[in-house]
Amino acid sequence: MNQSFKLTEELIANLRRIRDADPDDLSNRLDLGRALLTTGRFAEAAEELQCVFEEGRFFSFKKGFPRVRFKTLFHWRKNKHLYARAYADLAIVSMNQGNLAEAERLLTMALKVFRQEGNDAEYYRAANSLGTLYRTAGVLDAALEFHLAAKRIAEKNEKKKETAETTGNIGMVYEAGDRFDEALATHTEALKIYETLGLVFEQACQHRQIGLCLLRAGRKNDSAKALQTALTLFEQADDKIMQSRVLNDMALASDGDEALSLALEALSRATDSGDDFETAENALLYARLKLDRDPFDSQIETLLLKSLDIFKKTGRQNETANTSSTLGLLYLRRHRWDDAESRFKDSLYLEQRLHRAFGIASDCCNLGLIALNKNDPQRAEEYWSKAVILFRENGDEDHAREFERRIAGLKGRL
Repeated sequence: MNQSFKLTEELIANLRRIRDADPDDLSNRLDLGRALLTTGRFAEAAEELQCVFEEGRFFSFKKGFPRVRFKTLFHWRKNKHLYARAYADLAIVSMNQGNLAEAERLLTMALKVFRQEGNDAEYYRAANSLGTLYRTAGVLDAALEFHLAAKRIAEKNEKKKETAETTGNIGMVYEAGDRFDEALATHTEALKIYETLGLVFEQACQHRQIGLCLLRAGRKNDSAKALQTALTLFEQADDKIMQSRVLNDMALASDGDEALSLALEALSRATDSGDDFETAENALLYARLKLDRDPFDSQIETLLLKSLDIFKKTGRQNETANTSSTLGLLYLRRHRWDDAESRFKDSLYLEQRLHRAFGIASDCCNLGLIALNKNDPQRAEEYWSKAVILFRENGDEDHAREFERRIAGLKGRL
């Protein structure tokens, strides 16, 4: 366990004691909620943040009749600011649950208050969060706009670390748009600032992003060097979680035995970190690689079911959908049609809630294949027709034509 994690845990313990001593102080709950967010305990964080609104109600009820809570009324201006902070932090919870629309709504409300009150620090943080949200959603122009706004605030206040952080975020937007030269230049700019500040962990993060950018640009050898540098720096920082993530990056950039070995080492370090979610994420990748090699490997199902249980308990809908579809693929390759169908339907339900078009199309493709193997070509046609529409709407003409051909091949069986 690294020193930063230990300090955060100590901070959380102290904030809990402060909250218990004065449960009516809303700022204490906000501080606790934000600290919990940094450790990925989103459900606990949401519980603390929601209490802000409960304590800030204008009315209480006695025997069914409303009574004005003068304490809240007299401190409305202060509470308004605290509400905005809660909105901004609850947005992060919504983002991790895959609810981007709710996160956007909360951040927009928070930014309006921070702008009105001239609170640069909170505006900077919320603008960066909204930029990340838009990058995740693929709305890159809006993502760039909010990250640039955050960068201007950081530069105005001569905050070098925050300037570097936002510069790195801008690099990720460029990378998402396949603007690799601009992305590499921007990540390098951020890296230089972190080097002047002597921040090892942050330097490692930029080396990792440079490595991923180089990999996507087809510069595999340069990518490997950057990722190895990132791994070495994360080892110096004693951060097992980030070590596991870089090892995963290396695994995805490798083939065969090397990829499997790197993924296994990533899983080992994630387990050593003591973080259940990170362990589940790594187990999912390792299971996928083993699935490609031998779908009858007895370890795969165990890994996936354990990961699925953790993702469900922590409310991670994205990862739950991904793991359900991987289980579906496992059973599909084992010709366990009913089990495969059940898992892909679980995934499809979540993909529809998350509005992820590619995930919906992918599940429909596999459900169509299962229907065909269960001698139901009409059902197969229904699933594949839906997939064709989604592929075409999202610009994937190759897959759209492929499944149109498959539908045409069904005509004799309908």
